[in-house]
Amino acid sequence: MAPSNTISMAQLCCCIFKPIPGGFSWRKLPGWLKWLALCRCIICHIIFWFGAFLLIFWLIFLPDEPRFTVTNASLTQFNFNGSDNKRGTNLHYHLALNITIRNPNRRVGIDYRSMTVSASYRKKKFGLVNLMDSVPFYQGHKNTTFLHHLVLQGQQQLVKFGKRDISQFDKETVAGVYSITVQVTFRVKIRYGKFKANFLKPETYDDQQINCELKLPLSITNETSGGGYFKATKCGDVGIFS
Repeated sequence: MAPSNTISMAQLCCCIFKPIPGGFSWRKLPGWLKWLALCRCIICHIIFWFGAFLLIFWLIFLPDEPRFTVTNASLTQFNFNGSDNKRGTNLHYHLALNITIRNPNRRVGIDYRSMTVSASYRKKKFGLVNLMDSVPFYQGHKNTTFLHHLVLQGQQQLVKFGKRDISQFDKETVAGVYSITVQVTFRVKIRYGKFKANFLKPETYDDQQINCELKLPLSITNETSGGGYFKATKCGDVGIFS
């Protein structure tokens, strides 16, 4: 079978300019086809080297997600009154927290731009504290940040606090331990070495949120420094680098 006199797409893309078997050479190609092959060649090289750069860059830094832990918590008030579904249920609460944030990376720093802490019970949110006094802050390599004495207190009207929620609340009241979810919402910028990677988390992105599922005994003091019966709890996974 006679060799084909056509040039393949692979030869155009991979810049194989050697003569093709059968006497057909690169020089015999029309001018427009040469330019097309050259453009494809450049694009292929850009894609290849850019991908290789990203892979090497990622392997060098290999970032791990920050780790959030509620090291101590004190729930000194958690009771409600009213059961009219039209009005909702008034929840009275006082919750104090200690939270640690660990950056396990050796070459990646995290610049926290804003942060709020809130809580919810039976998927009904109550309480919110904005950490304006502590944030913004920069967390360096292999660094741990301590957020102490974060207090959520007050009264919250929980709309549609149904019979099942009240029944569960009564059971947990008898047991003396409440299932409360603490949400930490934050916005960050990443620093690889001395460079800010604004493109990974621009200001227009939605806030990151991490949930901490807590089992909180009702205590009689508002201290968060003692051991008590609360067990330090790791929060869920963060998706900064994913």
